[in-house]
Amino acid sequence: MGFVEEELAQMWADLLEATGAPVGLESRFAGLGGGADEAGRLAARIDEDLGVRVAAAELLRADTLEGMARLVRDTMGRTAGRCDPVGGTLASPLAAVREERPQLSFAQQRLWFMQQIDPGTTLYNVPTVLRLRGTLDRAALGRALDALVARHEVLRTTYAAPSGRPHQVIADPAPGELPYTDLSGAADPADEAERVAADEAARPFDLAAGPPLRARLVRVAPDDHRLVVTFHHVAVDGWSVEILFRELGQLYGGEQPAEVTLHYADYASWQRDRLRGETLDALVDHWRRALGEDPKALAVPTDKPRPATRGFRGAVATRELGPELIGAVKEFSRRERVTPYMTLFAALHTLLAGWSGERDITVGTPVAGRNRPELQDLVGCLMNMVPVRVRLEDELGFRELLTRVRTAVLDASAHQELPFDKLVEALVSRRARDFLPVFRVMFSFLKEQPEPVFAGLGRCTLDLAGPQDTAKYDLSLYAQERGAGLALTLEYDTDLFGPDTPAALLAAFERTLAQAVARPGIPVGELGAAARFATGSAPAPGPTTGSESGPQPRPGTTPRPGTASGPASGTERNLHRDR
Repeated sequence: MGFVEEELAQMWADLLEATGAPVGLESRFAGLGGGADEAGRLAARIDEDLGVRVAAAELLRADTLEGMARLVRDTMGRTAGRCDPVGGTLASPLAAVREERPQLSFAQQRLWFMQQIDPGTTLYNVPTVLRLRGTLDRAALGRALDALVARHEVLRTTYAAPSGRPHQVIADPAPGELPYTDLSGAADPADEAERVAADEAARPFDLAAGPPLRARLVRVAPDDHRLVVTFHHVAVDGWSVEILFRELGQLYGGEQPAEVTLHYADYASWQRDRLRGETLDALVDHWRRALGEDPKALAVPTDKPRPATRGFRGAVATRELGPELIGAVKEFSRRERVTPYMTLFAALHTLLAGWSGERDITVGTPVAGRNRPELQDLVGCLMNMVPVRVRLEDELGFRELLTRVRTAVLDASAHQELPFDKLVEALVSRRARDFLPVFRVMFSFLKEQPEPVFAGLGRCTLDLAGPQDTAKYDLSLYAQERGAGLALTLEYDTDLFGPDTPAALLAAFERTLAQAVARPGIPVGELGAAARFATGSAPAPGPTTGSESGPQPRPGTTPRPGTASGPASGTERNLHRDR
């Protein structure tokens, strides 16, 4: 779900006392007991909490959570003055007559360009491993994979650039052979299977020569197989990966998923047509007001001098938050009319303020980019990164900070269409641009998702964790639901930090969060002090050496003039639905 959907789901739970039943996109308001009175109270809550006025009767007609969210978003768009370049209501993305050389979407263009700068990079590989338990029909799996690639054009698209400008080349569907490795006779089949998966993930893609997908079936035992699938981010995001494995299970079982009515090339054309003229100007103007001219990324204290060029070398620190704390977070969030994501985000802002000594904090967060119903089942890279800027004062209570975070998150969600590289291009001057402009710390909240189902097999588990030796930002905090608890993963740049600091930060984050929900009136200055004491860091940026002006490619590469700043909008380390 996106921000608006989660806000509405919380409102439904409060108004309908449906806290015990999960509220999903297809949940029906009337089906959970909502009538005219409840719709009236819901309309009042939406007006109060989101600043959007919608009639109770319209909410009742929308009925589903998805329908209501669409209604709220459309109203937000009209209120913000968003329109098509030619005026009028927002045009829907539809299948249309193709150009001879279909353009790339903005996200694809950035990913393609970064791959050209460093053709050997695997930074944008999206490795997945599906564990299949039971008696597997290998031929049926191969046919299902062929059918999946036939369904989605983006999986059989290459990118040619004969004159330096890339365009999409969409191949016709064709059956392929699923590569097969039998490790059942190895001394340690499971370890060998992990090695094979790692080798597959470590192979770069040539986007001009082959499709952005590789698959290999690995036999560990007669009733235990691994389907290793590596995608390139140019073709998928986290939302897409879930769609693909769900459909693969359906196709394996002989089911036929709903017909694909919109392909990614159609979306790319629609996006290009939409993000120009008045629409583009309105979005840029909004972000200029939100961030200011030449917005500066937060300079956190570092253990080592910042190198002149980024190597993208990383590691991770992990920590588990138990059910008692997470239960308190959820109950606190319900009382405060926010989502748990927002409570965690506010705690992170508090931690960063205390650690860095700064009081103007901007953190990046991923958004799904699927705020229209036509885009819900589209396979492709729609994800975008948005900066969330929050100002803090030491005497500000955590509850008041949470209100600011909530407002900033909803505002970013309502204006998420502007591609991050367009934002940088418009707001950040070249002389002030470094390889990570606007933000260097990223936060993502990942909901627990159902595993794919394959007929005739036991429980199938999907591992979406990518390599743990890379880092796209200085720090990336992933908070993933795990049963009644929460798994924290802090990805950090090993050129900047040793292992002690990330581990201390996670411990300080847990303490900050626990104190905040227990005493929400506590000043954030007092809360944030925990970060300084925990890490032993003074609240000042780490030393810097070398120049940081201009985009910095990986070592051994040559930048081209006009390189878009920063890495691509970012694959999630754990690619569940991107916020």
